[in-house]
Amino acid sequence: MERQLYKLKLVVLISQKESILRKIKEFIPEDYILLEGEPGPKGLQLLGNIVSGVILVDTSIHGIQMWIGEALRLRADLTYLGIADRAAAENFPFPLFYDFISPPFNSRQVSSLLERAWERGQLNFELKTLKKNPGGNDVNSSLNSSSSHRLKEHVLCEFSRALSNNFNRNRLLELFMDAVAELVPVGKLSLLLFNENLNKFIISAQRGLDPLYCSGLLFNPSSGLLAWLTGEGRILRTEEAAGFAKTSSEVLQEMKLLQAVVCIPLVVHGQLVGTLNLGPKVTGSLFSDDELEVLYILSGNVAMALRDIELHHQIRYQKYFIENILQRMNSGVIAINQENLIITFNYRAGKILSFQPEEVMGKDLRCLPSPLGDLLYDTLTMGRVYHKEEIILAFGHIPLEFSTYQLLDEERAVAGSVMIFDDISERKQLEVERRQADQLDVLNKFVGQLAHEIKNPMVAIQTFCELLPEKYEDSSFRDFFTHTVRQEVQRLNELVEQLIAFSTSLSYKFMPVEIHETLDRALLMLQEQGKGQKTSVNTSYSPDKFNIRADKILLARSFSYLLRNSFQAMEKGGSLFIHTFFDGSLFENGGVGIHFWDSETKTEISNVEKLFNPLCARESGYISLELPVCRKIIEDHGGHVRASLTKDKYLKFEVYLPIFSGEGGENVAT
Repeated sequence: MERQLYKLKLVVLISQKESILRKIKEFIPEDYILLEGEPGPKGLQLLGNIVSGVILVDTSIHGIQMWIGEALRLRADLTYLGIADRAAAENFPFPLFYDFISPPFNSRQVSSLLERAWERGQLNFELKTLKKNPGGNDVNSSLNSSSSHRLKEHVLCEFSRALSNNFNRNRLLELFMDAVAELVPVGKLSLLLFNENLNKFIISAQRGLDPLYCSGLLFNPSSGLLAWLTGEGRILRTEEAAGFAKTSSEVLQEMKLLQAVVCIPLVVHGQLVGTLNLGPKVTGSLFSDDELEVLYILSGNVAMALRDIELHHQIRYQKYFIENILQRMNSGVIAINQENLIITFNYRAGKILSFQPEEVMGKDLRCLPSPLGDLLYDTLTMGRVYHKEEIILAFGHIPLEFSTYQLLDEERAVAGSVMIFDDISERKQLEVERRQADQLDVLNKFVGQLAHEIKNPMVAIQTFCELLPEKYEDSSFRDFFTHTVRQEVQRLNELVEQLIAFSTSLSYKFMPVEIHETLDRALLMLQEQGKGQKTSVNTSYSPDKFNIRADKILLARSFSYLLRNSFQAMEKGGSLFIHTFFDGSLFENGGVGIHFWDSETKTEISNVEKLFNPLCARESGYISLELPVCRKIIEDHGGHVRASLTKDKYLKFEVYLPIFSGEGGENVAT
């Protein structure tokens, strides 16, 4: 009957706070029966009436330590769990509780701890049962029967399984010592474990020995007792050690220091983890083979548990180390798993996106601001990797630079995806300010040079205007006056237009435009101005038509500025070459390349990129903003332009623009 009652999983919750009761009850599994009690006589009476169970105690109750002491004296066979935050748990007297549950509570935490506590209670119940038998014999007579031995071995295996779920090393050692002391009545008991800092084996737990004496014992792993156990991997008795020819003296001496008559190795995968050292039985009888065999099985399972704890703490340390790095990174980091749930969201990501990490951890990626979730999903499912791309968040219009990667497990299978991103608002603002400063600097210098540039035509215009009244009747003078003034005014007008285009923001009317039509328009604009009359234009256009998103007037003007540079160099004749082609590696959806060069234009400038500097002197002696304005227009179209030299040292301009992937011919943006 008692065994049947034991099968009922019972949890007793001792607390006076309704908030604690409500929170903890929410996470207790359905297969447990929950009883509520108070920290007083009625609570003790409740404990006395149950066969077995797990007792949850609210440690914040005033005077709870005294009540727990009474409860332990009354029912030491029950398993007690404390409810306390981590700081309070660390300062609480160790022996009173098996473990602690700390808020915030969650289902996994509560169910896991209850399961371990229940297994421990089951072990205590089975051990208690072993000590009872109808004839009133003691535990040693029970061990001598095969049925009792099988039962005991089963209990110990269950105990080992319970220990393997406990990642508190000190608590595991205490439970191990208690279990061994329950199984075999010895007066002295110790456990040797390896200490990496000392590179020696030391006594890590003991019963019946002087702690001060134990602290001074250090054992070399490569000699004596430990060397023998490492090589043999089996139990050693003092009577066997006495028969060793060479090593008996050292082995026996170390066993004597441990006050042990039996040493049982703790071995994992052929490696010695420690030794369980047993002193003589208090009854004076010898250890039976059955007893030692069961203890050997238990020691092996505990050795495995110790190794698991070591690996667990290594993983925890690595996780803490990585999380520590992530939290202190200047970049935001977000990671998702295969279920599209957010598994990493560092502090910087929260600052950039105005989220608290706990608000999004474990949530679906769709809770992220657009388009971050789409990009992470694209990388996870399609394998598309982004590297230092720029986007603007729909929420808050925050400019970000981001990269994405797939996360792979140990079998190189996709386990998730991660995004690393930075808020580049300040960088963009600095770029704008730097550009404005550069423009202002160029403008100041340009204005100084422009004053000299304007002075000559203004002097000519003024001179002709003064002579006009006297020579108005002279038709040849009037013709010369008209031609000269018109030419000088046109020159001044061009300078002013270029200055305005360079120093102010242009208004674009974007629409899908065919690139070859735009190039032809640029050539036509120059021909209407009388340029390139003696120039042979050779076009090698790609047979494909390329649509780009552009302002057809301003883009054609930028091309005309590049072409005019060649036309001016070929006033006496020459050949101009224009070549277009598609390059799929350009931009996101591919791009079109346009190359311009001629048979006459050469430059003495070693760094041809300086041609885009408005203060770079031209061979004609004039200053011009044509090339700087050309670069500005092309970059505003999402492209880029650069200057280079052909193998014959002729000047060459290369323009690259992104292909427009939209459909239709309507205006895209204004």
